Amino acid sequence: MSVFETVRGLSGQSQFWTQHTDRLKTAVALCGLQLPDEALEKARECLTAQCLNGVARLYVTAGDGGPSSPVIQSRVALLVEERKRTLPNGYAVTVCPQIHLPLFGGLKTANYWKNAESLRVANVLGADEALLCGPSGAVISACMANVFLHTPTGWITPSLATGARDGVVRNWVLERLDVQQTDISATTLESVDAGFLTSSWIGVMPINFLSGRTLQQRPELLSLRNTFETQGISEGN
Repeated sequence: MSVFETVRGLSGQSQFWTQHTDRLKTAVALCGLQLPDEALEKARECLTAQCLNGVARLYVTAGDGGPSSPVIQSRVALLVEERKRTLPNGYAVTVCPQIHLPLFGGLKTANYWKNAESLRVANVLGADEALLCGPSGAVISACMANVFLHTPTGWITPSLATGARDGVVRNWVLERLDVQQTDISATTLESVDAGFLTSSWIGVMPINFLSGRTLQQRPELLSLRNTFETQGISEGN
């Protein structure tokens, strides 16, 4: 019973720290947890002192007591992982055949096992990621990322109403690219000619192959990725 945010660290700088902690505060409030401001201050001090190059996950739990007990005092945990960031030119993406039902749609909770298992299956099949779809068949996201797709009518991304994550990098993209937030059906996927995924770790990741089809590398996508890699870390502090 917890919510969390993943933050990328570069030489002790915490990318998009304010945006991530704002989202964590929103999730905490929606789930009836507590997050003292001093805990966030101590977490950032810790990341700066360690000069982190990798990822940090900041968890806020329901604290002690049984599953139905009232939340008296949340506990906060900071997990730090040094990780070298080497990114490929793009991903091969498939579509997960199972229906995905995110708990507390749009929030990052610790109930991520289904996402991890869907990613594992995709990897076994030779793909780097998989698109997750809800009961109606509409795309929600990838296993570990938000998704943006290009069709003959322009760029689209799943609306938050589907349960898509209101991600920090997702919003960074929406500020720079003309994108319609909408439901994306299986039929729509057939007309996709370009796409990319976003997350705090991968940034802007082009989709090279979607269910075996080769997608385009559109100029605006490559420009967006270059902007994120050259300016994103400084803009997000």
